[in-house]
Amino acid sequence: MTGSPAAVRVFVAERGNGFMRDIADWFVDAAAATGRPCTLVTDDLPAVDGSINLVIAPHEFFELHTAPKLDLRRAAAASICVGTEQPGTPWFRLTADACRRGLVSLDINPQGAAALRSEGIDARHVQLGAVDSMRSPLAEGDHVNRAVDVLFMGGLDDRRGAVLASLAETLHDRHADLRLFKFDRPVSASTPGLVFGRDKYDVLASARILVNVHRERPGGDHAPHYFEWARMVEAMANRCVVLTEPSATYEPLTSGEHFVSAELTDFAAALGRLLDDADHRAAIAERAHDAVFGPLRLDIALGAALDRIERDVLDRMAEHVATSRPDRGPWHLGSSQVPPPVRLGPFTPYTDLRRRAKRLALDDTDMIRRIESVASTLATGSPEHRTVITTPGHTQVSPRVSSVVTLYDYAGVVGETLASLAASVGVDHEIIIVDDHSSDDGRTVVEQFIAAHPDLAITLIAKDANAGLATARNDGFEVARGEYVFVIDADNHVYPTCLRRLADTLDEHTDAAAAYSILEDFGDRRNVRSALGWDPARLCAANYIDAQAMWRKRSWYDLGGYRNDDRFVFGWEDWDLWLRLASTGGHALLRREILGRYRVQQGSMISLTNLETADAISAMRSRYPTLPWV
Repeated sequence: MTGSPAAVRVFVAERGNGFMRDIADWFVDAAAATGRPCTLVTDDLPAVDGSINLVIAPHEFFELHTAPKLDLRRAAAASICVGTEQPGTPWFRLTADACRRGLVSLDINPQGAAALRSEGIDARHVQLGAVDSMRSPLAEGDHVNRAVDVLFMGGLDDRRGAVLASLAETLHDRHADLRLFKFDRPVSASTPGLVFGRDKYDVLASARILVNVHRERPGGDHAPHYFEWARMVEAMANRCVVLTEPSATYEPLTSGEHFVSAELTDFAAALGRLLDDADHRAAIAERAHDAVFGPLRLDIALGAALDRIERDVLDRMAEHVATSRPDRGPWHLGSSQVPPPVRLGPFTPYTDLRRRAKRLALDDTDMIRRIESVASTLATGSPEHRTVITTPGHTQVSPRVSSVVTLYDYAGVVGETLASLAASVGVDHEIIIVDDHSSDDGRTVVEQFIAAHPDLAITLIAKDANAGLATARNDGFEVARGEYVFVIDADNHVYPTCLRRLADTLDEHTDAAAAYSILEDFGDRRNVRSALGWDPARLCAANYIDAQAMWRKRSWYDLGGYRNDDRFVFGWEDWDLWLRLASTGGHALLRREILGRYRVQQGSMISLTNLETADAISAMRSRYPTLPWV
């Protein structure tokens, strides 16, 4: 090269994924560190102007840009596309559509570069490393005394959910920060739980260990795992030790030296060992930090790539754009810029029959409740007679938290639920069980538990007539003495730290009406639920927050409690209350830790709830019209 080096323009989608904007910023910083003029561009298309045009995440940039398709294809021909996606995914296929228009492409992972070359694209790997702006000032502090023991940052799918559920036993008494989100819409700084740029680096610098779990594998179980270089480098730059599943193409890093790799069968044990060995963690953190800020600095690899592009490619760009056929070959990008196809909606055969069947079932339930009410009146003189039993310990505790357990025909498991609540630590609490006239031995099981735990503050409200879940929960709230009331079904569990940490969350955030935690699915399925932050728009699409949550009793009272006067709410009492909270401008807070367990089993009242849903959803929409319904 002679004279001044060519300028670099780094293009990234203005409305795209915030992660890609971070990568674009890294490339801007690295290019500037090589001495080249460099600018970030979000509002223009690449053109032949003497600059080196790097397009970060072309699958997003060309998909989200509103220019005509032919203009986009010509811009791709004038670009050096930089791939960021895992081979085998839809995003990678879109990346390839854009890359094949240009003379040469780059990819931040050698797997991605090899996959592009297999499609006839001249693709080179650019080694990802650190840049100075990636480093948080917090990373220079004491690694041992960081506030967060374990951090996870990633999209939630079934595979990751199952792995995180398997770590619950290890994590419940540590301080975790599990930042999960869904890729069902663009992620940005407004997505609950997500952070970008300096905020993200500060989060990484506050954590001892970043857990990396791979997404569901597009190539099947035998495909080599993709090493998430971007996630690894930014963690290492902030001295956060990475524990990951085995991956391919992580060289020149060394497993065991710069990060820790473990099979899923040993993942929880490996995490425990890392948590218990501060010296080992510190040594790995320093070696990794020195590597990504030393021989792996991004400006080293990018500088060589830019020199090669200026020497071998830039002078050929104008002729290539003028003579190539940018409209040739597949181009699947731009589908989000056209009206979506008209969809017929879900296939729901026999709608009228299902509606009538549900109404008959609810009629039958109402009839049974009336019969029980009459029987209670004849036997006791009251249609709502109840027997109240308390332990001696009830009067000895001034509870901060009241746990309300609603019981109906769970004799086989309610003892486990009560035992998990009894094991709670660090908080004065009481347990209130509302037996909604179980037809099995549930009441007897509870009475036996009470007899065996006289020192605990326990109250049993045993009803002689069933009144339904909403009424049973309201009955528990009415007698609760705590400022905070924790709701739990009779077949679920809590970890010992759950009540204290949720109560602490409400103490710290006095504007929140409720707090909930991530739940570990156990039983017939392994996954996590209640894992996403408060989001009214998502809540309108479906109820993603379980009933297992802690409420300010005052907030429950202000909202009017659980609705028990509408058959459309049957089975969706929790969703109705969350929607009511959202409609009043209130909110709940997610504690990003796995503090509870949800039993997944076949057969429950949910099957009746979902027998026919259109009427119930319509009722919800009309009841809360100000919410952002889709």
